[in-house]
Amino acid sequence: MGGASSAEIGGVRVFKVSPNSPAAEAGLEFFFDFIMEINGAKMEENYQDTFATEIQKSENGAAKLVVYSTRAHTTREVSVRPRKWGGSGLLGATVRFDNVEAAEHQGIRVLEVFPNSPAAHAGLLPFQDFLLGTAQTVFHDLDELSEVVSLHLGKPMQVYVYNADTETVRDVSLAPNNEWGGEGCIGCDIGVGLLHRIPQPRRPLGSVAGNLVLPPTAAAPPPAVVNMSQTAFVGAVPATPGAPLPPLGTPLPEVTLGIAPATPATTPVTQVTPVAPAAMAAPSSSVPIGTPPVALAATPVAHIVPAASAALVAEVAPAAPAQTSDVAAAPEPPLAPIPLL
Repeated sequence: MGGASSAEIGGVRVFKVSPNSPAAEAGLEFFFDFIMEINGAKMEENYQDTFATEIQKSENGAAKLVVYSTRAHTTREVSVRPRKWGGSGLLGATVRFDNVEAAEHQGIRVLEVFPNSPAAHAGLLPFQDFLLGTAQTVFHDLDELSEVVSLHLGKPMQVYVYNADTETVRDVSLAPNNEWGGEGCIGCDIGVGLLHRIPQPRRPLGSVAGNLVLPPTAAAPPPAVVNMSQTAFVGAVPATPGAPLPPLGTPLPEVTLGIAPATPATTPVTQVTPVAPAAMAAPSSSVPIGTPPVALAATPVAHIVPAASAALVAEVAPAAPAQTSDVAAAPEPPLAPIPLL
């Protein structure tokens, strides 16, 4: 379980913490916590009598525990209040004596989960989950995991799993078998060693046993709205439009800023009365019947021709049709051509 230089630690390991129990209130962490002392009495391998005696002596009072965490590799003091709380025992925890090396890397890391495998059906998460053990066995290495799995081929087993993202331990049902259609009886790649150790805790130990919950974040109050239409600026800007600026060197008064709830700006609307269109003027005179049409004067139009010709050609615009009456008018005389410029 490690090098010869590693110090071995023995204590009462916490294997289960019931919700709302005294152990949960004290912040004992499931699987990772070792109770080393109770009220100054050290926990030895034959701990049962000493453990029970010290807990009963502290019933309805307070018991002082010295707890070592294999996840944080630190020792802390915990105060717990043993009492009848509505569940089993005075603490509401399942404990058992165990040995662990201080430098040991707890758990076996799940690296990859194959589709439709027993590991996938158990809900194991790749690169986040660590297999810790069962209620009877701790997975110190791959040999212990293989031994337990071989004893449960074709039947479900309860495995404690730690998630490094949520920093919680959960109990999953894993059913190893060789008929799921892939390699291995679990269907996942696993890793052990220095590169696959459980990371250091990011949150304080002992918040809630097995489930660290962050306090809710309070909603930020809405920002104040500055209504510029109701704000008076005094000092650098004249208070009255058109007023002269104060002479240089005159101390400026204090600037005040009024803050008021924003109100929608209102713009006065001027009603526009539609004006009736002016009546069209009647013709001043009528054209008598038989009057010959009057030809309009032709207007010359200048067009630019290509550079090869280098000349302007004047064309005659067609004359606008003359106003006619009910009687057919006499044909117009041909117009004489205008000579080129």
